[in-house]
Amino acid sequence: MTTFLFSSSGDSDLGAQLKRLRALGTLQPFSPAVTEFVGDFSRRVLKLPQLRAHPELATLAHWFRSAGVAHLERRASAVEGNRILARGLVFHLAPANVDVLFAYAWLMSVLSGNTNVARLSQKPSAQRDALIGILGAMRAEGLHAQVLERTILLTYPHDNAITAKISSYCHARIVWGGDATVRTIRAIPLPPLAVELAFPDRFGVAAISARALDAVGDGDLPSLARRFANDVLWFGQQACSSPRCLYWIGDHETIARGKARLWRAVSEDASRFEDETAALMSRVTDAHLLAALGHASTIDGGFSSLPIRLQAGSSDGEVRELQSGNGLVVEVELASLDEVGAQLDDRDQTLVQFGFEPVEIDALLAQLRGRAIDRVVPFGRALDFHHVWDGTDLFSVLRRQVTLASV
Repeated sequence: MTTFLFSSSGDSDLGAQLKRLRALGTLQPFSPAVTEFVGDFSRRVLKLPQLRAHPELATLAHWFRSAGVAHLERRASAVEGNRILARGLVFHLAPANVDVLFAYAWLMSVLSGNTNVARLSQKPSAQRDALIGILGAMRAEGLHAQVLERTILLTYPHDNAITAKISSYCHARIVWGGDATVRTIRAIPLPPLAVELAFPDRFGVAAISARALDAVGDGDLPSLARRFANDVLWFGQQACSSPRCLYWIGDHETIARGKARLWRAVSEDASRFEDETAALMSRVTDAHLLAALGHASTIDGGFSSLPIRLQAGSSDGEVRELQSGNGLVVEVELASLDEVGAQLDDRDQTLVQFGFEPVEIDALLAQLRGRAIDRVVPFGRALDFHHVWDGTDLFSVLRRQVTLASV
């Protein structure tokens, strides 16, 4: 059964709604209609009473503020001699693990001028409901009709028939989910001219220079620890970019000194994160499983604290697959940053780093195999969104170029 979370039409028939969207057509990318809507949406998010409890909403609003949209427009400017148009009807299948992630791709698609259908998770979400409430308020006030009539947000149980029906109308399909979800959706046909972009299971790792940390004064350490705690503990370490492994780079003595300082500061900061019983049991179970399988030598930190750490001789994709997050970090000591490359695989998306020079990062990237690492960010930036995600510019999927040949 399909439940419409937002639609400007009261029609309960999905087929009729999809035909209506196709008949409406698209808008011009970054036209006043779409930029004014996104700007108003951003301002309203900042006024939500839930903002203090859910700072990820503030991040979303900041990303789509007027200056941010102007920056996106400059980055997405037309190729000389070509005309940029919307892709058409875009079908978004949103992830369940990060509530507001659907809004980033949807708002970028709105800016691109597309009509949009987004299937959201059936899991309850205060953040999602708050965002949908903003759309309802805009509709009630008679604002942004051109954009709102081109937007449908809905939810339904996992049902391939419904997914196939929506897919048959779309010009682009964007799938966020685990590997199994991506495989299932990919098996559902698309129209021949439609394009698809999938974001399957990916992981984040972190690397820290012990020597650089040694040079951080006690007064600056809490800020660094807070940035790292944000990377690891927001969303229960479930975001694809959240580090599950921390590579310590340096000699053993300097690393030991750095561990004592960093983890003390992180533990003091971690009290601001809610720690659910299910998360605690998950990291306890995972820690013992990894230790029993020989992946870890010692377990540091009380199980009831955030985070707990496993000391390991190495950490590869198999370890990160077994480790389900929830405040568990696998630590590995290495002599140099270039040794990290051998422990990465295609699923490792983000490298969060502190203390390394650009030449060291370039040397690591140059010797990587396959698809490992699509993002390198400093501590505190793991969860930042970017229009280039998993190595693909979202605008290349959300828009199309019409080649205008000269006479």
